[in-house]
Amino acid sequence: MRRVWDKESILQTLRTLHRQGKDISYNKLAKKMQSLVSAAAYHFGSYRKAVERAGIDYAEVARRPRWTKPLIIQMIKQAKRKDNDLHWSAVSRRRDELGRAAFASLQPRLFGSWDRALAAAGLDADEISRYRKWDRNTIVAELKERFSDEEALNSGALQREDPGVHAAAVRHFGSYDNALKAAGFRPDRHRQRRRWSKDVVVRELRKFANGNGGLRDADLRSENPALYGAALRLFRNLNAARRVVEKK
Repeated sequence: MRRVWDKESILQTLRTLHRQGKDISYNKLAKKMQSLVSAAAYHFGSYRKAVERAGIDYAEVARRPRWTKPLIIQMIKQAKRKDNDLHWSAVSRRRDELGRAAFASLQPRLFGSWDRALAAAGLDADEISRYRKWDRNTIVAELKERFSDEEALNSGALQREDPGVHAAAVRHFGSYDNALKAAGFRPDRHRQRRRWSKDVVVRELRKFANGNGGLRDADLRSENPALYGAALRLFRNLNAARRVVEKK
């Protein structure tokens, strides 16, 4: 089925492609997504106007070189000389050429991953991760990202899985509990990751529902994030878990 483009979907798609480091110059994109290019010209008067409305510098797009392994390696080495933070979490948030090089490195024809790109530039990805630059804001962001990815937030798990983050949290906040609080988490709810099974999850969900007048997504995520994460892991989504709870 042919996609129907509107202004918002055009702008969103252009921003996404640009953020991923894709070449969105007119000639290049017209070969792969002619419908998008045509729709952009129709809705905005020209493709250039659509790109600019998306908040992208059209001149930069027009002169962008095709990404190659040597070019990405060169950019990594230049960034290293400038003492830039080369950890993925840092480079993926950049909106400059280094950030676009990082996303471009993920292409199968290039490196397939940022770690391989770092290795090709003579850098150790583990060392980059261990000694990345941390401040209070980046620590809080990392903890929130772990929670979003349903990863454990208790101290022991973090020390095993990412000791650099844990050490930085203690260094900047005085204690790991203080770092959790700064990120909006209650430390007592994350001190130890529980061993979950479907039966345990169903039993705990039933208790929660009885005490809270139901199993509302937002309530469970806020009040018991560990149970919420376990339900998603074992039942794929809360609706599926809810159906099991209601049957038993």
